[in-house]
Amino acid sequence: MNYWKTITTYLVDWSPTWIKTVELSNWIWKAIIIPRAKLKDVKQRQEVLQPAIYFLFWKDENWNDLAYIWEAENLINRIWNHDTNKDFWDLVIAFVSKDNNLTKADVKYLEARAIEKAKKLNRYILQNWVEPIPNNLPEYQVSTMNEFLDNIDLLISAIWYPILKEFTKNLKLENNDENIYFLKARGAEWKWFLTDEWFIVLKWSKWPIKMIDAEVKNKWYAFRNRPLLKDKWIIKEEWENIIFIKDYLFSSPSWAWNLITWRPENWWIVWKNKDWKTLDEIERKNLEK
Repeated sequence: MNYWKTITTYLVDWSPTWIKTVELSNWIWKAIIIPRAKLKDVKQRQEVLQPAIYFLFWKDENWNDLAYIWEAENLINRIWNHDTNKDFWDLVIAFVSKDNNLTKADVKYLEARAIEKAKKLNRYILQNWVEPIPNNLPEYQVSTMNEFLDNIDLLISAIWYPILKEFTKNLKLENNDENIYFLKARGAEWKWFLTDEWFIVLKWSKWPIKMIDAEVKNKWYAFRNRPLLKDKWIIKEEWENIIFIKDYLFSSPSWAWNLITWRPENWWIVWKNKDWKTLDEIERKNLEK
């Protein structure tokens, strides 16, 4: 059963792109969002003087989404150290207790669970090279911290950083063959279906390795991202093909298309269902209804 949630965002310095706090109704913790350029403006705020679990976000030169997850006993001291010693991050989102009742043990547990989940989902390229082991907490506190992690997922997804969000497959569409789309071109065979976010390319979709030479010469953005998908164990080379070994959420059908062929195409017409109807015929018509 779904329940309504009320999320309150407070603009600390009036701008929606600067410092802000985000709170969930009837929850004793909250998030504070700090752009790196505004770090000096939060030094005296109570939220940053206590234990926290936090996420650093940024993009690399190819606009891939990267993240780093850590915990701190004193949030501002740890982030200030990152500002001095790490030149890559742009934004920090930290989660703290409103009544300052999070302990070092609590945030270390949350850190381990968050890293474990983020690596499993592979939505962001995680820059944590060591995966910590969850520390031992009393049983009642484990339940509390697991609920805390669920609410972190909700809040951080609501502000458009869904690093912990499970892929939600639309079962109605998944079980309806008309809404599963296929792509067959130059030896490639892909299959995908819609989700609540966009669409997932399904496990065992494949394309020939022989396409690579042409794509290197064209230096397409999507091709430069293929090694990252290999590093994340999303794709692998097998015989003469590269195949998906996991379902993978793409931000657009055009990115998926450019990953397997260097030719520009209208993805509204190259993806077709079992009746040979195009994505344009099915989805745009549905939008017009």
